[in-house]
Amino acid sequence: MNMNITSPVKSPYAIPEASRSAVEGIREQLTRLDQNVAEVARGEGSSSFAPGSSDRALVEQQEIVLAVRANAKSLEAANQALGTIIDIKV
Repeated sequence: MNMNITSPVKSPYAIPEASRSAVEGIREQLTRLDQNVAEVARGEGSSSFAPGSSDRALVEQQEIVLAVRANAKSLEAANQALGTIIDIKV
């Protein structure tokens, strides 16, 4: 008897790629955060939301926090999926 079991995972590389993407997203956001912290510390920019202004950098930090959280959730989901696949294979 030939059983054809389908899986939502199309490729054995899908999970590591998802993890890689999430980690890269977190790294990008941490780089943005470092840049914004430097802008705020310098106190540059007189116009509230002009490029390089402290106000813009502070507001953007909230976006960065949300993006890091989203990438962390993606990484967590990828790790859980990988754990499930390992449990199934064992």
